[in-house]
Amino acid sequence: GFLDSETLALQCSTLEFIDPDASDDSDKVQRSDRWLSFHLDGAFWTPFIDQYRAESESLLGEAMTFEGVGVMPKGEDPSGEQTSPSTDDKLLPPLVNLSPGSHKYVVIRATKVTNADEELWFVRSASPEECGGPYHANVAQDLLDRLTPLGYSTTVMGGGRIDFLHNDEVSHAHVFGFSYGFGKGDHEKVASIIEESSDIIATFDMSDGLY
Repeated sequence: GFLDSETLALQCSTLEFIDPDASDDSDKVQRSDRWLSFHLDGAFWTPFIDQYRAESESLLGEAMTFEGVGVMPKGEDPSGEQTSPSTDDKLLPPLVNLSPGSHKYVVIRATKVTNADEELWFVRSASPEECGGPYHANVAQDLLDRLTPLGYSTTVMGGGRIDFLHNDEVSHAHVFGFSYGFGKGDHEKVASIIEESSDIIATFDMSDGLY
């Protein structure tokens, strides 16, 4: 049977149906091919859904701190032939990769599984369209997937937002905000990484103004 209206309301945010058929004075049925569409932007349960999403990202963030698989360091004999699996620096993603606009960012610490003293820091910001989702975990996922096969243990150290203005003459990045899943990043450190690894001028503040 049909669900009662309250149960149905909890399950639907978009409703679409074809316009009902109509009859004229001669009782002739006029078929309709017009679709009606209704979209619910918010309701009494919206805060509960937002809380669920925040908690889901938090759990996903905890799950994404993991040990990378081991890959032997690059080794070459005098003839120049490779004698062990290679972790070529050319395969590493850039230390800083920012998308123009105001987007969520993550900062990731990567250490070699075979040598914990070999440490790299990566900063990545991306739009939801670029990274496949609206969460900080989505921004981190591609970078983690690329570093792990290269023999790095990775930890997401925090996040927030970066407002990046790209210009051919002077580019500027402002670091701020926080992440529910990973916690607030060290914005001062992130700004330093950006400036040390690129020609971008970076500023920061410790505000929580925007998730």
